[in-house]
Amino acid sequence: MRALRRLREKAGITQFTVARKSGVTRMRLSLAESGQVRLTAEEEAAVREAIRQGIEEHAARLRHLLVGKQTKQAKVTQSA
Repeated sequence: MRALRRLREKAGITQFTVARKSGVTRMRLSLAESGQVRLTAEEEAAVREAIRQGIEEHAARLRHLLVGKQTKQAKVTQSA
């Protein structure tokens, strides 16, 4: 499960967020990430899906910011 921790951390997603989205408690997630317990197949699938959703949400926020920045640059270019 250490791989899930690395993936979650690289994605910039907190244990709290993954726990909320997956239905796995933060404590159980923490124990699984440290190798102290094993998640069931269903729990692991839910955690992976929560991480995927978090990555998608982060990407959507970045796209929104980039579009806003490009729009501002286009307006500046047009008024120059």
